[in-house]
Amino acid sequence: MASPRKPAKKTASAKAPPGNGMHSFAVHTDLPAAKAASRVLAARQAARGARAAGAAPAALATAAMDPESAAAEYLQRALQSAQMPDFTDPQGTSGASEFMRLGTENIPLTDSRIVKYRQTVNRIPIYGSLVTVELDHDNNCLAINSSLGAPKGLSAVARVAPQAALELAAEQSGNKAAELKATPRLNYYFDRMKQAWALAYIVENVPKRSRSAQAMGHVQAALFDYVVDAMSGKLIAALPRTASAALVERALDGQGVERAFTVERNSSVSSLLNRELNIATYAFRFADPVADFARLPGTAVKRTPPKAWPPAAVSAHANAELVGRFLRDVVLRNGIDNAGSTMVSTVDCVVADESQTPREWLNAYWDSEARQMVYGQRVRDGGRPPFSIAAMLDIVGHEMFHGVTDGTARLEYAGQSGAMNESYSDIFGVLIGNAGVADRSQWQWQVGIGFSADGEPLRDMHNPARCEQPAHMKDYLHSGRPTEKNDWGGVHTNSGIHNHAAYRIMAASSGGQPVFSHRELSALFYLALTQHLTRTSEFADSRRAVLLVAGTLFRADPPSLQRRKAAAIQRAFTAVGVL
Repeated sequence: MASPRKPAKKTASAKAPPGNGMHSFAVHTDLPAAKAASRVLAARQAARGARAAGAAPAALATAAMDPESAAAEYLQRALQSAQMPDFTDPQGTSGASEFMRLGTENIPLTDSRIVKYRQTVNRIPIYGSLVTVELDHDNNCLAINSSLGAPKGLSAVARVAPQAALELAAEQSGNKAAELKATPRLNYYFDRMKQAWALAYIVENVPKRSRSAQAMGHVQAALFDYVVDAMSGKLIAALPRTASAALVERALDGQGVERAFTVERNSSVSSLLNRELNIATYAFRFADPVADFARLPGTAVKRTPPKAWPPAAVSAHANAELVGRFLRDVVLRNGIDNAGSTMVSTVDCVVADESQTPREWLNAYWDSEARQMVYGQRVRDGGRPPFSIAAMLDIVGHEMFHGVTDGTARLEYAGQSGAMNESYSDIFGVLIGNAGVADRSQWQWQVGIGFSADGEPLRDMHNPARCEQPAHMKDYLHSGRPTEKNDWGGVHTNSGIHNHAAYRIMAASSGGQPVFSHRELSALFYLALTQHLTRTSEFADSRRAVLLVAGTLFRADPPSLQRRKAAAIQRAFTAVGVL
């Protein structure tokens, strides 16, 4: 979560952000513009052996296939079809791509299933590549979405040993190579600063814990992925991961509001534990979660009457329950990791640094190594108890969705993909925070009100300029190579562009009524994030993803309503310069 201290205002450059090296393509067979694609991807019961030599491609006999075989047929047919000239192997004659299947996922929200692939060349994965083939339950193709790379002419043989890459990652992170559990893996990686492909080792999930005075107030990410040139042995990039018997009791939270929440009671002792949603809340006793990382999650919060529940812990627990129900009931996800793992929160975290205000730490974050939430607090005047960041539902939703992103799209936390990482968390913070507000005109579009003592929000999706964020690509802030000093390429600044597009989608109306319901908005952004985006995705990829999801999600709507919803999405992204 960004610091409440605002960076000095900078003059934005009008040049386009550096690209991610990917060739993108998307088609949805239900959209009017996809008639040719629909013919190519037609799936009917036809005998494949009855194709006449030289005849037009026969319809695919996919209904009797398993989804993976059907998806592979569609993918190859689309790549080879002259009627889909924009969808080709970008490798051309330099060595055909292969597609490694990543898995198949059933999507209850759209009653469809998606088969995912990673592009490989010379059996080496292309970092950030992704192909999704979406099918209905009769194996009819609904959509294809792709981000493909073209690392032409590169060697497939490394000159540097994997151990050297591991040792460099250890050196950069302050670890000993023997202590790292990571395995360096070869990838073709696109260096955005050089705008060139390289054969590189990716060393994932390397722990690094430090706090810099120049880090704009936030804790450096607990985990990094290191990219090491496999030919020269030099570091290409250090990529931060995102900075996750029952009874109902009532108590005041950190806002002074009475909350109802689930506890577990054993004799006279109650614990902040919800087994239905698998939520547990801990206290850190005002220790530093960076310096004392090994002590996380801390001490389980318990109460023996007449002792009162700590307000900070009540906030964390009750708000985690709201996020857990949103995941389970709205987007049909089984917890943050979709596997039902415990949603852990730790409150009462502070900074040990003597130069900072005692017992205060203006931060909250999803710890991707410990797989839990960590909450700081703000000291208040007049002897009042500290204000816990866990009391802010939109911040809780924001940070927990970093955990969802970390386990799905895993958007790089740098540059444009990092800004989108932040934006998607803001989107879900707003959706969760406004879930009970029926009147769209009464929705709160500001994120993080109360985070700082002056009452100013951290971000405003309706008016990004209020928080010194751009609202259009022409004002995209260029910071050079992403580093900790420049907030990893302005991830908390440039997120305003994608946030404003999302605001326009959420606020879109027709005839005085919202174009999208709350549930539809939640499904749109959730499926775009978790099914169609990948590590190096950019704002334009998000536009394409949201439109693809809309094509499937609303395929049963009347055609006029489908067009209205698609037009609202297109207008929103166009209005912020994302084409």
